[in-house]
Amino acid sequence: MRNEESSATRRLIDQFKRASEEAEDRLRLQEYQQAMALFFEASQAADEMCERFITLLIRTAPSPSHRILLVEVLSWRLRYYTSQYDYHLSVAQTLRGLPREEWIARLETILVLSQSLVTKLIPILKQADDAGLRKRIQKVLDDWVSGIRNLVEKLKTWGMASSQASRVLEWALDNDLENLVRAV
Repeated sequence: MRNEESSATRRLIDQFKRASEEAEDRLRLQEYQQAMALFFEASQAADEMCERFITLLIRTAPSPSHRILLVEVLSWRLRYYTSQYDYHLSVAQTLRGLPREEWIARLETILVLSQSLVTKLIPILKQADDAGLRKRIQKVLDDWVSGIRNLVEKLKTWGMASSQASRVLEWALDNDLENLVRAV
């Protein structure tokens, strides 16, 4: 089992390095579509490695306090992303045309990053035996879903569109993130 995990980890690291190097080469050759695809592949490998490290840290934490500390770090990163929604939306509200669209695109990128972080918290919640840890994670998930709801509502109110924001909210609701602790 350990050899399989080690082999899978090595493959992910190699995939990240290969895709990053190839993407840089494609960028130098001005082959932007191929570079984008390769950078995306590299980012997916990096995200999966991050998930592996978080899982390992949670699994090997010497005490519940250490697990809670790790969850708090992840939670504050998620809160940072959530606060960035309003910041980017506020800036976009002051602009018109292409600059506004650029700020909305930045907002959508932050949404995807926050969703990725949430996907890392869900397995921790599902595996947690400690009720305090579960409640902390659920509170963060509730706040996150509420933040996405508020964002979608503000976008509608201000006459701006973001299909990404709607998709992320739909994903959160489809996965019943607001009630996950009760379902697990």
